[in-house]
Amino acid sequence: MTIDGPPAVTHTKDPGEAMTSRMLVRPVPRTFAAAVIAAGVIGQGAVTTTVSAATAMPQESTEDMQVEKLVGDWIDALGGLATYDKLEGARYTLTTEMYDAGSSRLRRTRPRYVTIARSSQGELGRIDRWEGDDFIEQGWDGSEVWARLNSTTLSAGAKDFDEVQYVSGDLNYWIALPYKLRDSGVNLHNRGADDLGRTMVGVSFGDGVGLHDGDTWQYWFEGGRTWPVQVAYKEEGRTNWNYLRFEDIRTIDGYTFVGRRVHFNDDGQVTKILYTHDFELNPELGPEAFSSGR
Repeated sequence: MTIDGPPAVTHTKDPGEAMTSRMLVRPVPRTFAAAVIAAGVIGQGAVTTTVSAATAMPQESTEDMQVEKLVGDWIDALGGLATYDKLEGARYTLTTEMYDAGSSRLRRTRPRYVTIARSSQGELGRIDRWEGDDFIEQGWDGSEVWARLNSTTLSAGAKDFDEVQYVSGDLNYWIALPYKLRDSGVNLHNRGADDLGRTMVGVSFGDGVGLHDGDTWQYWFEGGRTWPVQVAYKEEGRTNWNYLRFEDIRTIDGYTFVGRRVHFNDDGQVTKILYTHDFELNPELGPEAFSSGR
């Protein structure tokens, strides 16, 4: 099958042009060992792959093995999936800076105060933020979506209500990279090398995996480095690619995450920077941290 990649940016060849990508699909279900988050939120622990004796594993080609090795080396450099097991919950601030690409001037800054947890009901999230004079609260407790604007409860049809599950999932996803690339239903594609010799690894999702299974990703890996040097993603239903690079890799209490995600346009000009800071691993959280409280 042919998988379209992002268009060229600063000598990056379009992998969708006359290229047949190899896709490595993980249909194998995963089991999640239960762990307990302090104050009563149940977390998902170590991720293990179970394969029955009757399951026939396809023979991997050299191209497949290269993709697996790149992703595996990235995860192993952080301590393997055992490091992901340490993440039962987190509290952090995600500050977004928006820039004018033409002048490089800072246009806007917006902090979001984030709480997340891995639970038996899925990945939970709560986000508090200000938009001008308005205070917005959003939450997903595993069974109920809720949102408030200046203490007024919102309902379906209001943007801040409708986006809750996607935003919660997005905040859980970014903080869990690269471990999320080992989830069931995540498909890896070998898209060859660009004209700088960087290996391009594409990522797509099986039907029903996440709220936007039509999202597409690509990572550029450079020889001698375990972290990708460039990332691009295209959201489901959209045609534009978002380019970024990872900077300021941080480790707090043994858990490693990206401190700064720098977005840039087709000309390489910075358009947005997201800072993850004031990170607290596994704070004491109970179910009330994610419920509407009403």
